Order: sequence, then C-alpha cells, then structure tokens
Amino acid sequence: MKEFFQSPKIKIFLSVLLVLIMLSVFTRNVQNNVVSTSLNALTYGLSKVTAAASQDEKSDKSFDELKAENELLSQANRELRARLVDYYDVKEENTRLWKFYDLKKEHEDFSLIPARVLRRDSNDEFYSFTIDKGTSSAISAGDPVMGENGLIGWIAEADVYTAKVSTVLSPQTGIGAVDNATGDTGVLTGSAKYADRNRVIFSKLNSEHKVKEGDIITSSGSAGIYPKGLVLGEVKEIGYDTYDTSYYAVVEPYDDIKKVVDVAVICGYEGQGEILTGASE
Repeated sequence: MKEFFQSPKIKIFLSVLLVLIMLSVFTRNVQNNVVSTSLNALTYGLSKVTAAASQDEKSDKSFDELKAENELLSQANRELRARLVDYYDVKEENTRLWKFYDLKKEHEDFSLIPARVLRRDSNDEFYSFTIDKGTSSAISAGDPVMGENGLIGWIAEADVYTAKVSTVLSPQTGIGAVDNATGDTGVLTGSAKYADRNRVIFSKLNSEHKVKEGDIITSSGSAGIYPKGLVLGEVKEIGYDTYDTSYYAVVEPYDDIKKVVDVAVICGYEGQGEILTGASE
C-alpha cells in the first residue's frame, strides 16, 4: 500500500484534489457547480482506483477463478436484462389493456387481445392497417377490432405474428346495427363517399324510421359475428337513396380511424357463431 501512495499518478491525483478543495471553499458563485461536479468525479475515480489497488493486494485468486467469476457475473447481467425486457413488455401490454377496462367490465365474457398498429396501407382509401399480434395470440380472420371508444374494424387476414385489419370505413364491412334510442334496425357499412370524412352509412332503414341526429348506433348481434351492443358511432345526418329508394343515416365512429394506435381484438365471446352465418351482418 505504501508503494501505491508513492506512485506519481496518485500524487498528481492528490494535488489536483487539493486544488479543487481549495476552490470549492473560496468560490461562491455559479462556477461552484462545475467545481463540485469535478470534485465528485475525481473523488469517485480515486476511490475506485484505491479500491482496485486494495483488492489486487488482497486477492490471491487464480486467473481461472477470476475468469469464472466474471462469466457468472456476465450471465447474471444478461438474465437481468432479459427479465427487464419482459417486465417492460408486460407493463406495456397491461397499459394497452387498461384502456379497454370499461369494455371488459361491461362484457366480462369477452376475450380481449390488446395490440398496436404497426403500419398503414397508404394505397387503401379505407385506411386498413396491420397490427402486431397474429394467430400465435389466438387471433383469427373475422375477429372484431375495437378502438378505445367503439368498433373500428375486423381482422381480414392473419399470420403468426401480425394481422391485417379492414376498417368499418370499407364497403366490405357489413354489421347488423340498431338505433339505441328508437330501436330502428339496419346495416352499417363503409362508403367511398364518406370514408375520407371518417364516416359510415347506416342503411336499409324503412320509410317510417325515427332515426335522428345525435342517436347512438350499436351492433345488434343478429348474425353471431359481432357481439351485441358494441358502439358503432353517432348519427350526423339523414339521407335518402333514390337509387335504392331507401333512407339511410350517416354515422361517425367515436374513434378517428386514420389515427388510431392502440386496439383490442375480440377473439372470443359468449354466443359467438351461434346464429347462422348466412344471416345479413
């Protein structure tokens, strides 16, 4: 240890340390922060050097023993990093699922899989997108997809780790729907005319319907494809289709489908598929 303190490098450290101590005592302005930081850094470095020197003097372990200890420490470090990654993955998934707490509370029979939008199809005028969950998470084609405020689409196709979602803005969508206020029934579908405005059509209304602006439209569950009671949106206007000679309502989903990030896939619910799939939905 005596030789350690007689080392030229240690003498330099001690000299600089002494100067910094004097500066920290006599300097009372903003520069004190810099001096203090430097002092702390040097003190920490010196303590590490001293500790290392002490360990070297005391240690009588062989190179192989030290190497084995180092390998064990490295392995433990890798395991801790892996656990930390797993922890953050679980935490993130729980955060996503928490956004759908009210939905799960209202529909305890729902099997919900939280997911996140990976990418969007820039060539699709109906704003389809791909999510980061697939068949390995029990997701399959046809499963309903929820936004934070209501139904926004369905699984068009799925592979092991990802799935493509067609949105309710697409004309390929057909959902049995009902006006909660009046009981009027119809079919909710997408339309090229309204897709860019984030709106859909509640069609097939009879001539004596009582649907009005502000009414909330939900799924009727008439064909066993979509659960009953999913929020689809709010009526914004009423129209008449001269070609089809029927009334319709323009409905706006409560989620902005172009910007949605977090979703939940309903991959199972009580009564799923019990009604003939040939029914109109």
